[in-house]
Amino acid sequence: MFKSILSKALLLLPFVTASAIAEPLVWLAKDSQRQFVLLGSIHAGEQDFYPLPQAFLDYWPEADGLVVEANILKSSDVTINRDIPTSDTLLDNNDKEILSDIAKQAKLPYLSLIHSPPWLAAMNLQMAMVSQAGLSPLQGVDVVLLQRAHEQQLPILELESVSQQVALMENLPDYGEDLLLSTIREWSAMQTELNCLVSAWKAGDLQHQLSLMEESQYSDETEEKLIFERNRDWVKQLTNKAGYQQGTYLVVVGAMHMLGKQGLPALLEKQGFTLKRLTEGDKSQCELGG
Repeated sequence: MFKSILSKALLLLPFVTASAIAEPLVWLAKDSQRQFVLLGSIHAGEQDFYPLPQAFLDYWPEADGLVVEANILKSSDVTINRDIPTSDTLLDNNDKEILSDIAKQAKLPYLSLIHSPPWLAAMNLQMAMVSQAGLSPLQGVDVVLLQRAHEQQLPILELESVSQQVALMENLPDYGEDLLLSTIREWSAMQTELNCLVSAWKAGDLQHQLSLMEESQYSDETEEKLIFERNRDWVKQLTNKAGYQQGTYLVVVGAMHMLGKQGLPALLEKQGFTLKRLTEGDKSQCELGG
């Protein structure tokens, strides 16, 4: 959820302190030649996300690379396919009225949203929701770690390119109409889910994060494309690519990619890696509303 193409950022936050404020989930997957330190990311954050867990930071000095979904600090000439139907073409009149109302709540121009492909309208709305919740892409875990890796000349390894991510969104069923309809029809529920996701991530509350995934408003087909299909591809890369056959790699991808039987930790364990959770976690305080 809340996947987007984020802008460049130049931000460094403190990484080492006497004690950790938050204890998000961290796993170690290793075999005889290599080890992957896995941290689920939230792509927009706030000051109290940091410092990150010491269990993750301890591996930074020996790391051979930072593995991310895509290097969003790198310049990219991505273009949107203008031949894709817009939301104006795909939505019925009732849903257009709902979109108009949500656009006002999000403080975004309705005409811009209605003349965008559904996936892009959904992403813009979700980023507006993130901003209204007090979160900033500039403080997202990916951005902070990418900036640190860049400054310390730690190799940055991409599982996808930004162009691939755009192509993924453009090739969603009905060009992401399900993504947009879920966003506008369940706006209030998704606001609550976002707040709960942040709370559960900070606490390392695995059970609560799993519950949030199960209560996702998206269709099974959309979730398959956005999460599970990509998980399988990433594990194939980590397992088989020549560049990952030896060493220590810090793997930082969206938090929802880490969860359940189809999450990265479980899939790596199926490939023969020894899996260990490095952080304890705690119960978060957020309760999902009706």
